[in-house]
Amino acid sequence: MKKIVNSLAGKIFLGYFLIILILLLVVVWAITNFNQLSSAINNIMEENYRSIQASEQMIEAIERQDSAILLIIGGQGEDGIQAFRRQEQEFLKWYSRAEDNITIPEEESILENLISSYTEYLLSFDHIRELQSDQRQEYYNYEYMNTFTGTKEIIRELRSVNQDTMIQAQQEADMRAVNARVSTVIISIIGIIIAVISGLYLSKKIISPVRLLQSGIKKVAAKNFNQKLTVNSSDEIGELTSEFNKMIDKLQEYENVNVRKLLEEKEKSEAIVNHISSPLLVTDSENRIIMFNQESKNILKLTESNLGKHILEVINNKKLFEIIVNSEKNNKTDNSAEKKEAPILNLGQESEDRFFKVLSNQVKNSQGETKFTVTLLEDITRLKEIDRLKSDFISTVSHEFRTPLTSITMALNMLAAEDVGDINSEQQELISSSLEDCERLTNLVEDLLDLSRMESGSIELDIRPFNIKNLVEKTISHFHEQAKNKSVNLEFENIPEKLAVQADPNKISWVISNLVGNALRYTSAGDKISISAVQRGSKAYLEVFDTGMGIKSEHLEKIFDKFFRSDNNTSETGSGLGLAIAKEIITAHQGRIWAESSRGEWTKFTFTLPTAGNRKKDGDKNENNTAD
Repeated sequence: MKKIVNSLAGKIFLGYFLIILILLLVVVWAITNFNQLSSAINNIMEENYRSIQASEQMIEAIERQDSAILLIIGGQGEDGIQAFRRQEQEFLKWYSRAEDNITIPEEESILENLISSYTEYLLSFDHIRELQSDQRQEYYNYEYMNTFTGTKEIIRELRSVNQDTMIQAQQEADMRAVNARVSTVIISIIGIIIAVISGLYLSKKIISPVRLLQSGIKKVAAKNFNQKLTVNSSDEIGELTSEFNKMIDKLQEYENVNVRKLLEEKEKSEAIVNHISSPLLVTDSENRIIMFNQESKNILKLTESNLGKHILEVINNKKLFEIIVNSEKNNKTDNSAEKKEAPILNLGQESEDRFFKVLSNQVKNSQGETKFTVTLLEDITRLKEIDRLKSDFISTVSHEFRTPLTSITMALNMLAAEDVGDINSEQQELISSSLEDCERLTNLVEDLLDLSRMESGSIELDIRPFNIKNLVEKTISHFHEQAKNKSVNLEFENIPEKLAVQADPNKISWVISNLVGNALRYTSAGDKISISAVQRGSKAYLEVFDTGMGIKSEHLEKIFDKFFRSDNNTSETGSGLGLAIAKEIITAHQGRIWAESSRGEWTKFTFTLPTAGNRKKDGDKNENNTAD
């Protein structure tokens, strides 16, 4: 029984039982009062009303007897006597009922007086009968009327006593009704108060632990595992609280294990990050610094106090900030074949140059929201220096080759013209072969010099707006005869009439010539070469497409490297610098160039140029002169 009472269901049942008991007490009290009131009213109606009714009937009977006496006095003796006797019986009948219904102490004496007076009244009647006719009227007026009036007064007294008693009973009933209403209201209020207090008590006993448990659950949801709830009961809530405390113990244990693992992983991550030889920087979605390694401290002059601060508060380099902010955009291209080069920044101090390739990637959660950005600065200072030395070497060697090659070419031309004497046919053939080799070497030297100037940035560009369709039409006009001889269809198509770009027309013409010349070199009779252009946003995309033998997929990444030659046609000669120079030209124009191909089916070279009015100023270019 104790177990049931201590249970949550038992408490609820007890609460309902108490409320029902209070309601039953109120109902019983009200019914008792109503019964008492009903009993009082019945007493009024049943007891006193019978006596009043008897009084009324006795008065009526004695008055009819008086009328019967008047008949006798008037000479109708027999009729009068019969009527008198009938009413006598009626009177005595109601007198008996009144005598049987004595409820008031005064009624008994009144009835004794009444029967005595009525007996005297009957004697008066007998005396009237004995008198002569002329004497009856006088006796009636003086003697009989006194007895008649006295008897009626006694009956009226009986009626009056019962009426007074009825009024008093009515007043008592009214008072009892008022008392019943007041007492019922009081009992109801007391019952309601007890029910409310009991309800509040039970609610507190039931709801308070639930609220404490709810508060504890909210704290657990907020990862606060350092609190437990007090078990104040042995009911279901108490059992649930105990289980909750057990869960807290498990969560604390689990949290401690996780914290240890996280600390271990953090230490591992920090150890790995700090052993990375390149500067590493991690920023959150609001560009606040959340992690960096030892090399970042050395290069970017960071300290532990910089953690949590905005990157521009710590590193005064807007270009680095733009690269990090636009890392997602920089890693996307308009074409899957277009490979964007990583930006290069010079982070050297004073006269010391330190070049870094900036690799920045955003890490997103499952909803596609950016959690943080990882930026790695790859030190390419040595590579830059090697590349500069190589370019200087190539430039020096090219200059040194140029003068002797010019002298050799002039000497061979003089020999071929027989300016210094006659030569035979075999000598002429050797001289012609040597002239061809000299021309090839001269072209190579010129390409090397052009490439050296491009890489050093010393080449001058004549940037101005021009119509790209007119330039393409003018450039490929020199190839129509060659294409006709090879039975190759050369055409330009889908070039908007008013598409204008901001570039050096001579350099862009050289790029188109190089791409079309390569296409002619690797196409056969029946193939097609087409040049097209389209504007997308602030850039113009130019394409040179051919249906030739195509390029091997493993060569697509290398064809823009210096001195690289595809093995598509070993009989063709070339320096392997044409596409490298084309790339440098396009890069100098803040554009990009890339190639796509399907081996044995087609090849497509695409390069971009800024449209007229959209070219960046030189001061806005990236350190590596790459666009976008």
